[in-house]
Amino acid sequence: MKKITLTIKERAILCDLLPHSGGKLQQIIVRDLLEKTGFTENETKKHEIKYADGAMTWNGNANDALFSFELSDAEINVLKETSASTNDAERITQHNLSLIEKIDSL
Repeated sequence: MKKITLTIKERAILCDLLPHSGGKLQQIIVRDLLEKTGFTENETKKHEIKYADGAMTWNGNANDALFSFELSDAEINVLKETSASTNDAERITQHNLSLIEKIDSL
């Protein structure tokens, strides 16, 4: 098991970065990742996380918040595959670069 530490922004981006379709086993792992890294009701209230008009917002205090998650080898493999396919498709942006770099360092 390894840990990854993410910001609120990276957690929000992860949802869009992960594959939305694929094999059954891959999608089970994706579901587990989304459940693990998703926002809890408590976090949503504490950081005033809102989703409107296709954008997610949060209060300024959340910008410095860091969240650590333990990852299984299977989850790491899916994340690394996601990073590689995003790179191969040349879909790396300044918006998702920090998350991609964290995934690649696992």
